[in-house]
Amino acid sequence: MSTFRIMSYHINGAHNASGELAPELCAAVIRAQQPDLVMLQRIGSPIGISSVKKLADRVGLTHYGPDSEGSCSYLSRFPLNHLQELQLGDDGQCVQADLELEDERVHLFNLTLSWNYRKRRDQVRQLMGNQLLNNPNLPCATIICGDFGLPWWGSGQIPLQEHLRRARFPVWRANFPGKIPLWGRDRVYFRGPIRALAGSVIMTAEARQASTHLPLVMTVETRDTRQVLKLKKRTALARKQPNPLCG
Repeated sequence: MSTFRIMSYHINGAHNASGELAPELCAAVIRAQQPDLVMLQRIGSPIGISSVKKLADRVGLTHYGPDSEGSCSYLSRFPLNHLQELQLGDDGQCVQADLELEDERVHLFNLTLSWNYRKRRDQVRQLMGNQLLNNPNLPCATIICGDFGLPWWGSGQIPLQEHLRRARFPVWRANFPGKIPLWGRDRVYFRGPIRALAGSVIMTAEARQASTHLPLVMTVETRDTRQVLKLKKRTALARKQPNPLCG
């Protein structure tokens, strides 16, 4: 069992709510929350003051993943492995990684989906396919988060809720647009033995100015993620070497 603090943050290319380049504001918002893992969407230019590597230095975390403008990426206190940049089509972004804790692994999916409902429907179908979330080689607890491009109700929401659990927190989920948040466009979903213990949308004056999206912060807890064999299978498998993928 592990407990850690995550943040999902669409930083809008490090442009503030007024459209000006202001990466120091995003860094200040992240530092104030002291997350262990930050899942960033729509990162800035790979060069210059808005680069994600400079952002990592500002907040004291390690950068993992792409650094191309508009991509998704990670900042983490823990090591991440098996990073893959995946295509969802129609400008849909998804970066997969494995978070390695002391004796556990947590699968991560960090993504942005289209605002267009037809494109988003196809992207969700791709996300739920056998190559991504329904891949049998991903047996561990999973966090899926990012900008889902969803208004109050939209195409793709029903399949997500049928197969994934939306985090119970925050209770008040509106985080977009940042200055006057009306709906929860950015979301966190779980699959497997993991849950949110607490969470909130960060609504400080600094956060409202830093990006068009307000960040989500949660404290999450994994349960025992090791695969447990049923008693009737133990005899048949007693001679096989165990494969502790998730714990």
